[in-house]
Amino acid sequence: MEKRKLQVVGGSSYMISLPKDWVKRNNLKRGDEVLLLEFDRSLKIIPPHNSESKIVVRLPKMDDGYVKNFFYSLYIQGADEIIVENVDVNSIGKIRECIKNLVGMEVIDANSNKVVIKCLTTSFNVREAVRRLCQIVFDMFENVELIFSNKTTCETVEKLEEDADRFYILALRMIYKNVFESSSIDDLVVNIESRAIAKLLEEIADSLYDISTDYYFCSEFIEIFRNLKKLFNIAVDVYFKGDTIMSRNLIDMANTVEARILALKEKSYCEIGPLLEICRYIKSMGEMTFNTAVCREVRS
Repeated sequence: MEKRKLQVVGGSSYMISLPKDWVKRNNLKRGDEVLLLEFDRSLKIIPPHNSESKIVVRLPKMDDGYVKNFFYSLYIQGADEIIVENVDVNSIGKIRECIKNLVGMEVIDANSNKVVIKCLTTSFNVREAVRRLCQIVFDMFENVELIFSNKTTCETVEKLEEDADRFYILALRMIYKNVFESSSIDDLVVNIESRAIAKLLEEIADSLYDISTDYYFCSEFIEIFRNLKKLFNIAVDVYFKGDTIMSRNLIDMANTVEARILALKEKSYCEIGPLLEICRYIKSMGEMTFNTAVCREVRS
């Protein structure tokens, strides 16, 4: 953080200089307009918004895991078009593999000099991405329940878990874009809540997959799992309605189920770890929704 002195110009206007590095980084020049947004006692300065973000990069000479994370990062930061220069034949296949889980990203041109990747999906907003993530997680609950009666396999749940990862990354991309376009404190609060909820949903999906790979379920384990499934539906409803009373009731119900899970640990050989994780993630969804709803009420 650095300090800048306020200057008086012409006796009636106030002026403050902008950091030179920031101006260069945003390709600003004399006469360009910037957007000013007030946040209570703070002021946010936003450079002219480019509706389409285009990035030119060279493929890092690192392991496949690093390269995959590199493209994921560009995607989450809102890149609509990525031009990768100085590629070879082997790199093209590697790039296609890296972006296959990024919703909307497609290779539209590939040759010996460069690969052009473009995002062809712009219709989703944060709310829709999170809602789709909720539906995928619910489908995982349904399929894990079918595993209890040998009506499906963990492979089905695994595919859904991969879909959950894809839409979690899409949600992060939408949230990242929204943060830079937020026009009020309320917008920022919504983005923070959406980020937290998306992460909790992704964690629930991971725990559901873990349950699907286990092979011993006692009757009480299955009963508690079904209670968690109902609890998850309530948590989703609470999140989209943003109701303080409903979210408080959800937290109380989650505490009751958590106590049952801990009691099960003392009298059964069932692996209760993923079950306990899901319960606590659902409770966190209620806590996050409650805090955000209270914040809205206080500021309204």
